[in-house]
Amino acid sequence: MRNIAIKIACLITIVAFILSPTEQAGAAMNINQLVTDAQNAGTILKWAISVEGSADFKTRPYNQYNTAKITILAAENAASKLSNSEKLSIQSKLVEPKIQVKRAQAYIDAITSSEKIVSLTNNLRKAINSKDLEQVESAYHTVTAEYRKQVKLLDRVYGQSTRDGIRNAVKLAMEKLINQVNYDVTVKMHLDKASNYIKENKLEEAAFELDKAVFYLNLNAANFTFESQLTRTYNDILASLPLKPLSVFTDGKNSVTINFSKEYSIPLVGLEAGQFKISGETIQNAKLSDDKKSVILTTSDLNSSTNYTITWKDYKVNFVTEAKPDTTGILLSESDVAYLETTNNRIYSAKLTNSDGSPYLGRVLISLRDANPDNDTTSTTARITSANGNFGIEGQEATTYTDPNGNLAFIIEAGNLTSVTHVQPTIQKLDGNQTSKKAPITHFFQLQNTSNFYTVVINGTHIYLESDYVYSDGYKYKWDSNDLFFIRGQNVPQEVFEKAISNGDALTIGYEIKPENNSTWNLTSDITEAAKLEITNPAHTPVTYDGSSYIISGTAQAEYTVHLYLNGIFLGTTEVDDNGEWTYGSVSLLQNEANTFEAYQYAPGNYGQNGEGSENPTTPSTAIINEGAFASTEITLNDLDNNGLTIYDTFDFTFLNPTYGHEFKKDITGTITVNDGYGKSAELKVEYVDSDTLKVIDFISLESNFSYNSASLIIIGTEGLVNQDQLSYNVEQSQWKGTLLSR
Repeated sequence: MRNIAIKIACLITIVAFILSPTEQAGAAMNINQLVTDAQNAGTILKWAISVEGSADFKTRPYNQYNTAKITILAAENAASKLSNSEKLSIQSKLVEPKIQVKRAQAYIDAITSSEKIVSLTNNLRKAINSKDLEQVESAYHTVTAEYRKQVKLLDRVYGQSTRDGIRNAVKLAMEKLINQVNYDVTVKMHLDKASNYIKENKLEEAAFELDKAVFYLNLNAANFTFESQLTRTYNDILASLPLKPLSVFTDGKNSVTINFSKEYSIPLVGLEAGQFKISGETIQNAKLSDDKKSVILTTSDLNSSTNYTITWKDYKVNFVTEAKPDTTGILLSESDVAYLETTNNRIYSAKLTNSDGSPYLGRVLISLRDANPDNDTTSTTARITSANGNFGIEGQEATTYTDPNGNLAFIIEAGNLTSVTHVQPTIQKLDGNQTSKKAPITHFFQLQNTSNFYTVVINGTHIYLESDYVYSDGYKYKWDSNDLFFIRGQNVPQEVFEKAISNGDALTIGYEIKPENNSTWNLTSDITEAAKLEITNPAHTPVTYDGSSYIISGTAQAEYTVHLYLNGIFLGTTEVDDNGEWTYGSVSLLQNEANTFEAYQYAPGNYGQNGEGSENPTTPSTAIINEGAFASTEITLNDLDNNGLTIYDTFDFTFLNPTYGHEFKKDITGTITVNDGYGKSAELKVEYVDSDTLKVIDFISLESNFSYNSASLIIIGTEGLVNQDQLSYNVEQSQWKGTLLSR
């Protein structure tokens, strides 16, 4: 029954198909018409969005756009009833109108975008016309952010001419306004950052932002609308930026450069080396850099691997010199100072190498030198008892050989069991490059060997808290955690007792020589002495210096007052800060004479003249600055071969102000430019011979027809010639005979 039904249905379908040819022809004609309508609508739309047609870049072709979309949809719906091959045929005919619809969508979006750009342009123009930079910056950021999004829509328009037309209608005006103020906004942003950094006391960052701002202000390619306003703002912010040292760079030798937050505006006549201070060093010259933002200082020889503090006015900046590589080829196993009893000995060991790293196989000299912290002597009772296994030496010098691996070991002892001695060994290679190196110091003390009661007064330099003992009257008194500690009879912990001990204190000691017994330590007189008053700038005395002023500073007891005198005349007072440091400030120096400074410190509430009532009435801290140029009054040319000025000739200098003790810095090399009196010059390279003598070692340059034998040879310039305090030789300040090479 089911099969019969299926057959009947199929038959009806076939009959219907065979019997409806007219209807089928009508359907085909309808689809073709729909396709033609879509194609025609696409063509109309094409011309509506083309500059060659009716496109005016303002009118949106909504009617043409919608008609094309509707006719395309109708054709696609009709084609959906056809076979696959017929569908593909219809779809291929609809490709072009679909493309036009897509292009029209981009065109319409571009018009919408261009209208937004016009609005943004008007907003930016309004802000610019207001001449309010705050409004300009706000509008600029809004405009540029939105413009970057909208301009992409303009670039999607099809056809170069149409795309250019719609872009040119709005883009040029917008970009012109952006370019009109982009540098203004950039500079303003840097200035705003600088201003905020100054408020936050981030001066280095503020200076950096100001540098960026001035870079753009000085840029030739930059165009500004508000240049005068920005320049005024820049000047105001720059004026509010404190002149402050920000960073320090050094060559690790004799030059230190201080970078300031802005141009060093103090007149050059006011730029003095004496306005600066480097802890422990002498500053002889201060020079301004080309950009006037840095001051370059010439200093005494800086130590390697050293922390320094540079002071200018109330500002301090720390810097560290780099470590110099150890080229001695002597590697010591011991690095610490040792505190031993006179009954002990100490073993030193080292590995010696050549410059190429191979073991040094040669002679070695070991020598002992006194290292007494209280005085500078060369006498020590310590002696060497063994060197690389050779016993029985018992002297303060020993020569031995390294082992096949370059190793060295030696033993020292106090030499005298009943007296203190301090010793520092020196190891020197006697072959090869003959380098040397000092080994760590060893202190030998006689340990008190009798149990008894003792009263001792402490010398501050002989308190060795790290090793738990004091040294007094030739004996070492050692305590340990088994002992009992008192301050004026009151039992206290060991650490409290140790903290209380200071110079001048008196102790009563119930001393037990056996460690298992309890020694008693009673601090009976606790004297807190004022810290020693010292002038630390200048770093040493006397010092030669050529300048009009100098910062005088030092250390003393915290919260005390320092009275300062110059050549017996009272200058004034200054307070000592909580760190025990004081600075009087920049003092005008007496020219071409010795400036002797004397300082006294007074406890709070005390006052007096010439040291009366001070902590150091008879021992003022003293510093002498010998002001005056490093110059000469006479120079003698030692013509070795009587053939005029030649290599190996020497110059003997007689210096100005002989009481200053001027002498050439040892081992210097430099240049001297000599004129022959006839307009011809020669530049000579010279080297140190002794304190007042230099030797010619080369001719660096020589003008033709220079007269070597001229009787009028005169020095007209020098470079690199300095005295013991790094003060440069001054040709201009030398007397006439002090530049003429006499024979």
